[in-house]
Amino acid sequence: MITATLLAVLGVVLVIVLVAMFKGPKAVPPPAKTPGQVSATVDAHPWNARRGDVVSIRGAADDFSDLDFTVDRRSAYESSNRRWVDLSGEYRGRRVYLEVMGRTEPDAMGILDGRKLSLPDVQLTEQQLADMDSRQDANAFIQYENKRWYFDSSREIGYFENEGQQGEGLYRWLFREQNGDRLISIEKWEGEPFEARIAKRLNTQDITVFKAS
Repeated sequence: MITATLLAVLGVVLVIVLVAMFKGPKAVPPPAKTPGQVSATVDAHPWNARRGDVVSIRGAADDFSDLDFTVDRRSAYESSNRRWVDLSGEYRGRRVYLEVMGRTEPDAMGILDGRKLSLPDVQLTEQQLADMDSRQDANAFIQYENKRWYFDSSREIGYFENEGQQGEGLYRWLFREQNGDRLISIEKWEGEPFEARIAKRLNTQDITVFKAS
């Protein structure tokens, strides 16, 4: 009697196991996307980035991790009949900028350092800037952080917010770091004091754009 009961119980258990095996695991539906969520689609060149896209710059953060920001502004610069775009967004509480020179250009310039410097900070005067502008001497240099930064260029630039038709002018001087990929960018906007920022030359191959849905 006990043997028959035991066999019956084992038979019921076997049936349950077989049913579970044939039914298989239930499919778990994918999580729903929230509005404005970035998709997995990537773009080959940052020139094509638009508002809402996420730009990722390889190894550009202070700790050499990737620097990621969501584009909330896309504006433009223009000089000597050449136009390029300026992508901007917030990263860790500060605003960063990425200037992309063209659709097929391999070079870009990022202003990713949060420091804002004055002319005395970089040991320059307004008269010295004017002299460098008139001479355009590539051998001229300034001293900053115990390094030489050589004169690269100076020119008037038009800025077009949100790529609009009406722009405003500024003057920009660039100094390149000796044996480095950084730049000192000094700008003078009408009615504003001179401001210097640390910029960095970037390769567009190190930049990935994740398109917004």
